[in-house]
Amino acid sequence: MTTPQISLTTTPLDHSTTAVVLAGELDVHTVAHIEPALTDLTRATGRDLLFDLADVTFCDSSGVALFLRMHRRCVAAGVRLRLCRIQRLPARVIRALGADRAVPCSFA
Repeated sequence: MTTPQISLTTTPLDHSTTAVVLAGELDVHTVAHIEPALTDLTRATGRDLLFDLADVTFCDSSGVALFLRMHRRCVAAGVRLRLCRIQRLPARVIRALGADRAVPCSFA
C-alpha cells in the first residue's frame, strides 16, 4: 500500500482561527486520508478554519467536494471556512465547479 501524497499541518493563528496547511495532491485517495482529521478539527476546536492551499499542486472534483462538505460542517458548527493562496491549477477546478461562490476564496 502506498502512502497518500498529501500532508496536513495545523497552527493556531490567533484566539479564533486555525490555519490548516495542505500540501500535495487532492484526489479521491488523499481526500479519504485527510477528511477524518479535518472533520475532527471542525468539531473539536470551535475555531474558524483557514485552509492554506499554496502547496496543493493538484485538485480534482473530490477535493472540491471535500471543501464543500467542510464548508457545510463549519456552518453547522458556527465557524467559518476560508480557502487561501490557491494556486493556478487547483483554482481552475475550484472556479469551474463553482465552489468559489459557496466558500470564501483568495487566489495566488
